[in-house]
Amino acid sequence: MIDYGANRPERPLLGLMSKYLRKGDIYTHAYSGLRGEQDPQTLGPSEAMIVGRKRGIWFDAGTGGGSFEFRVAYPMIKAGFLPDSLSTDLHIGSMNSSTKGMLNVMGKFMAMGLTLQQVVAETTWNPAREIRREQLGNLSVGAPADVAVLSEEHGNFGYLDMSNTKMMGNTRLICQMTVRAGQIVYDLNGLSMDLWNQPASSNPQMAGHWTVYPPRPATPEQLTPTKK
Repeated sequence: MIDYGANRPERPLLGLMSKYLRKGDIYTHAYSGLRGEQDPQTLGPSEAMIVGRKRGIWFDAGTGGGSFEFRVAYPMIKAGFLPDSLSTDLHIGSMNSSTKGMLNVMGKFMAMGLTLQQVVAETTWNPAREIRREQLGNLSVGAPADVAVLSEEHGNFGYLDMSNTKMMGNTRLICQMTVRAGQIVYDLNGLSMDLWNQPASSNPQMAGHWTVYPPRPATPEQLTPTKK
């Protein structure tokens, strides 16, 4: 994966795409507009981006804190230049600004017209193929049992970009449960649990919880009778 840094006339983006990057390489921050990703006349993808896609280069969103603008992304997507993968580039400058987290990024691209199926593929199976770890990102027989259970909320939600402008969307994704290698590691609303005042209906041996801690064993001091 390459972050091409600042725009420099001596190393144009077209040269990178046509001469140096190879099929299977990943170009991130595809919608920053900082290095010539957008054609200034059509507002669609520049020649460099079109050439790169034809040559089999992967394009990743990498929204970050200063690498995504709606004025760049929306026209490019409407022109048919969709990302191959979504990522956050999460760091101290993006975690509380426009990126926030992966679900926020997914909602942002849904606001621009991508479907739920597309954003799920672009955060699971597509990245796995990009890094050649095809045992990940899917639920085929023999794959790790890694599952994120998401719910959709509908309403009016604002999604932000690096220039402090926003696009309104009507869908927001919430993670209800995360399963890693067959064990529950996050359960927002207790989907896997019985109601406290109802008879048990599930077998606790069926799915272990990394989020539930057993009672702490007594210390030797606690087991020793106190002398009076």
